[in-house]
Amino acid sequence: MRRNTIVSAAILAALVFIVSGCMTVISPGIKIDPQSFGKKKKYAVVTIVGTKKLAAQKGLLQMFKGDIPEQDTQSILNKLRPELIKSFTRSKHLKIKPEKQVLGSKAYKKLKGEEPVQKVMFMKTELNTAKGYKFITDTETLTRLAVDLKVDGVIIVSMNFSVSSGVAGGAGVGVKRFKVLAGVSAVAYDREGKVVWKDAVHQSSGLADSQLAVVADVRNVDFKKLKPHAVKAAKEGLKVLIQRFDDSMEGKKVGSHVETVTP
Repeated sequence: MRRNTIVSAAILAALVFIVSGCMTVISPGIKIDPQSFGKKKKYAVVTIVGTKKLAAQKGLLQMFKGDIPEQDTQSILNKLRPELIKSFTRSKHLKIKPEKQVLGSKAYKKLKGEEPVQKVMFMKTELNTAKGYKFITDTETLTRLAVDLKVDGVIIVSMNFSVSSGVAGGAGVGVKRFKVLAGVSAVAYDREGKVVWKDAVHQSSGLADSQLAVVADVRNVDFKKLKPHAVKAAKEGLKVLIQRFDDSMEGKKVGSHVETVTP
């Protein structure tokens, strides 16, 4: 069994720079084999996965608590599931097998998903899968599933969510502003287990919340308030991801994706 590090594109491979309070995230450039896609090729989305928690620097009062239910991303992924399928079906060059046919197939139903945990060296990241989907990373399983589903390949989509914060008006005396940063990546495998598409983007939300800086580090982070912004940011990220795919298929030059988050 060979498990693939499927969330690394969105979580580990991005370069982050912080200059003058602004955070710039540079995602890896797209890799694609145009011959593997087109009108006569069909793919199936078989895994939609994301980091289990909406990562943020907790308020002082929250640091002494255990798990915070509102921090769980399951509801975010469930809301993004139909948006993801819509974004993919709008592509000019990517033909997707209907979701009902994938999830309702005998091959997918009998498939035993892996434990939703990503291990990279000494790091362990807990994950959630969108409702109805299973966590699959084993190359042999993915290629066999492509054959059983009668498609040319399968696609894994992974996401991660974090909260960025910055102070406007001067450290400690102004207003602390919160934004949600969503990372979205896709990896496609053909029937031979070859990676034929790989890309990742990061998308920032608009202002999600704000607090007086003098109390922001003490008050609880309102994760419930931030979640709709996580959905919106990831939704926009999916649109960018597919646009980059289409541009690449049309021979346009597509470089690394850059997202700058201002305070």
